[in-house]
Amino acid sequence: MNDRKEQNPEQLSNDPIQKDQLLPPNPSEMKDSLTETEATTRLDEDRQPPLQFYEIVYGVLFDPVSTMKRIAVNPPLYTTLLIVILVSLIGLLTELYSSSQGTVSNWGLPDMPFSQSANISQALRAATPLLAIFGTIFVFLKWFFYSALLHLVADFYGGRGRARTVFVVYGLAGLPEVFLIPLGVITTWLSGGLATGIMVVANLLIFIWGMILLTIGLREAHHFSTGRALTVIFTPVIVMLLLAIIGMVGLMAVLSASIF
Repeated sequence: MNDRKEQNPEQLSNDPIQKDQLLPPNPSEMKDSLTETEATTRLDEDRQPPLQFYEIVYGVLFDPVSTMKRIAVNPPLYTTLLIVILVSLIGLLTELYSSSQGTVSNWGLPDMPFSQSANISQALRAATPLLAIFGTIFVFLKWFFYSALLHLVADFYGGRGRARTVFVVYGLAGLPEVFLIPLGVITTWLSGGLATGIMVVANLLIFIWGMILLTIGLREAHHFSTGRALTVIFTPVIVMLLLAIIGMVGLMAVLSASIF
């Protein structure tokens, strides 16, 4: 014989303990529990050891999602500076070597008379070291100012990250350019047209790779969606294009008014 008695629904509804168990969870309590879960996850991430040099390089190139998550928690500023400086110096030395090994055909001037093409080729080779140095300086200036601009735009779109994190993410997003260094040396042994074609395709692929890394990094740094990260990246570009178009239209209007 079963000793358990079946309870009346009215009696069950009057029982305060069982009545609370039947009620749906309070949204505020669910929100608080989610907040506590996020805080616990963040605390566990903070307890992770900082990334080493080789972990940053390999992780950014081949495992960017998990690596950018750890970078967003504890951005390795000094290691990133070291990586960018090393890549820039090696790239500068590669440019100097390529310019010293360049010939008339390497500069892509086969249709010009030999004397003129030789003079232009020599002038370009002479200017390459200076251009490479200024290009390296420009890389660091662009890194500082453009990362600050991206941080401001991300904050405008509701981001919750730090400027230091965006600075580190932007610097590491250019890490795929390291593959252009050996390719630049190899193309010095090829003809001008073939070398130019290979470098154009390679630069396009590296640009897309860097954009993907920057999107992932901004998403993790400011804790918003991938779409919003892309919006942050393309907003300055769209604004500059609109300003350029407005400037050209204004210039054409002024010129047409002065002519007529």
